[in-house]
Amino acid sequence: MAINRKLPLIALRAFESAARCGRHGDAAEELSVTSGAISKHIAQLEAFLGIRLFEGNRNRPRLTAEGQALATSLTGAFEQIDDAVAAISRRDTGVLDVACIGTLAMRWLIPRLSNFSHLYPNYDVCLSTDGQRINRSVDVEILIISPNEAMGSECLSLFNELVGLVFASDLQDGNVSNEQKALSLPRLGTQTRPHAWTEWARLMGRDMAATRTTSRMFDHYHLTIEACLNGLGSMIAPRHLIGEEVRSGKLIAPWGFVESGYSYAVRSERPNHRKNVAFIQWLQSETASMRAPIDGSLVALQN
Repeated sequence: MAINRKLPLIALRAFESAARCGRHGDAAEELSVTSGAISKHIAQLEAFLGIRLFEGNRNRPRLTAEGQALATSLTGAFEQIDDAVAAISRRDTGVLDVACIGTLAMRWLIPRLSNFSHLYPNYDVCLSTDGQRINRSVDVEILIISPNEAMGSECLSLFNELVGLVFASDLQDGNVSNEQKALSLPRLGTQTRPHAWTEWARLMGRDMAATRTTSRMFDHYHLTIEACLNGLGSMIAPRHLIGEEVRSGKLIAPWGFVESGYSYAVRSERPNHRKNVAFIQWLQSETASMRAPIDGSLVALQN
């Protein structure tokens, strides 16, 4: 079979990156070139093919039908090339870019990353949180799906979120029940989930108006959790973020935990890439116990 040696491979690589990243600037950062170089390569490729690959506004270009078809084929082809090079060189190394919200990274993912590194020592996990990934693409993204949001077909489910009211065990009072104590404390809240108390009360079928106390708001969940651990009040916390503290007795959860309606999922732009497959499978393994029936989960935390 004849091979076309005149194919503009550099231009093809620039186009594939721009099509996958969605912006020429992101593609330029990925390939360590300028945005102007990306635009020039795409123009050369369009001239070579005799068709338009992008259309619309220059700052927010859209793929044409032909561009979408070519991009899909090229992404698969470059992934095969990456795998072939890794296999023939007998090494599978590289940076694995992972994005997730900051509190999840701090309180759940980072404490477990040594397990992944032990299994896959050749991969160097690089974490980006919250707004840090604005100008760059990532290999794997861990998402939180709200109750009214549909999970995309490109996502794989990890676990459903459980939440509960918790307070520091140092605040226990032998004269009142844990339930009474929990409701008498100042309510700690989080700006990123401002309606957590209202949502929890609805899920539990409780009227919280009669037990209203002072609220203290923090920017992020990890700050609210630290405040709770240090006895500043009670909070509504996701179980996966404070499970170890409940098990160890540092936090008390008088009513246990209930499904909040939120769920966590994982998404990858290259789901078949070897390093992405490894990380996603590891995530599914790490969260397997969190997909257990809720009654069993509740008992495990309270014992």
